[in-house]
Amino acid sequence: MAKKSLGFVELEWVCPTCNSRNPGSSRTCQGCGSPQPPDVKFVAPGQANITKDEEVARQATAGPDIHCPYCDARNPAGAKVCKQCGGDLTQAEARPAGELVRNFTTAGPGVVKCTTCGTENPANLRTCKNCGAPLPVVKPAPAPKPQAAGGNSCLLIGIGVVVLLVIGVFLFMMLGGGGERTTTVGTVVDSRWVRTIQIMGLRPREYTGWLDDIPADATLGACTDEVRAVVQEPVANAREVCGTPYAVDQGTGFAEVVQDCVYEVLEQQCRYTVNEWQPVDVVTEEGSGFNPTWPSLTGRQREGERTEQYQCVFTVGDTTYVYETRTFAEYQHCLPGSSWTLETNASGRVLSAAPAE
Repeated sequence: MAKKSLGFVELEWVCPTCNSRNPGSSRTCQGCGSPQPPDVKFVAPGQANITKDEEVARQATAGPDIHCPYCDARNPAGAKVCKQCGGDLTQAEARPAGELVRNFTTAGPGVVKCTTCGTENPANLRTCKNCGAPLPVVKPAPAPKPQAAGGNSCLLIGIGVVVLLVIGVFLFMMLGGGGERTTTVGTVVDSRWVRTIQIMGLRPREYTGWLDDIPADATLGACTDEVRAVVQEPVANAREVCGTPYAVDQGTGFAEVVQDCVYEVLEQQCRYTVNEWQPVDVVTEEGSGFNPTWPSLTGRQREGERTEQYQCVFTVGDTTYVYETRTFAEYQHCLPGSSWTLETNASGRVLSAAPAE
């Protein structure tokens, strides 16, 4: 995923001695003069002012500042001698860099209330305009939480599942998967067959596809730009799609504001029509007995799929049962007057049938 830089923003830090808010570039507190301790992190500014100024960029990316191992004073990267105590900085520890700045937002809150006098101040101020007291660190309002995967969506899904279960149970019962089963002996009174052939014809059929995949003999319809692929780096004919900006601490009192971006490759997707062989009619032949025939076609007709169905009809007392055989060979045993053992369910469907021994 590509990272797009929007520029740099100066962070803040809060003095643990006097609670003053200080600009990130200030290495000592503007309120009491204390140096920023190594364990005091930079925080999001009250109001983010993103800049692409070259001098700010140079300062921000100069490398993490270092802290003197003797007096903890913060010094610029590359310094050899502490500017406060003159100590050797060759073993100095660099400030952490690359961490995400918490609570950062490009919008920023509008005001911050003074905890001393209650006055509302613009978010970019660090001291109260009324009483001069240090203003607290601004905490942006939390983003609205997305609706949990419950509510109406969950209810609809639940209803759908229940409906499917009811249908499944019904089919299970109808197909003989449950309920009362009865075994009886029936007498064959008829044998029926049906044979069907589809008649095919060339007919137009409409599709949607990418322009470079459409057959040469197709009739082209309307085309629109659609996303065909998503890639991680910029390419020709791609649309940039970026996420919410976030800030990465550079360890210098500044943060780089970046976005994670992907690139949607747009290509023409079109409707098109081609002539295809499709079923246009069916011809059927049906009858009784064991010499079934196929319907006849004219010489100009093109044959499609063939289907065949064979049934044995039984009587048990005053009740008639119909059983569809699995094969023609099984059907050939359905001799009129022969006895068969039938297994039926509560709805009267024949689950199995076999010649009685």
